Amino acid sequence: AVTSAEDLSAGAGGLPPTDGLRYTLDGARVVVRPSGTEPKLKCYLEVVVPVADRGALDAARERAAELLAAIKRDLSAAAGI
Repeated sequence: AVTSAEDLSAGAGGLPPTDGLRYTLDGARVVVRPSGTEPKLKCYLEVVVPVADRGALDAARERAAELLAAIKRDLSAAAGI
């Protein structure tokens, strides 16, 4: 579920203004913006899974991949692709 939505047109977090939106989810972020050279949208996805120690790294990577795949599926369905 989306926990916050932010219009980046005024700049955010010390970054310059950009034509885009940032959505924060539980443990993830999605930035959506138009391409500067083509008639399409670009989506940047980030997933963060905490890792307690090196022994948990493989499991964290697997969990991150699962979360990323779920976000991709949801975005594709929302965009109708």
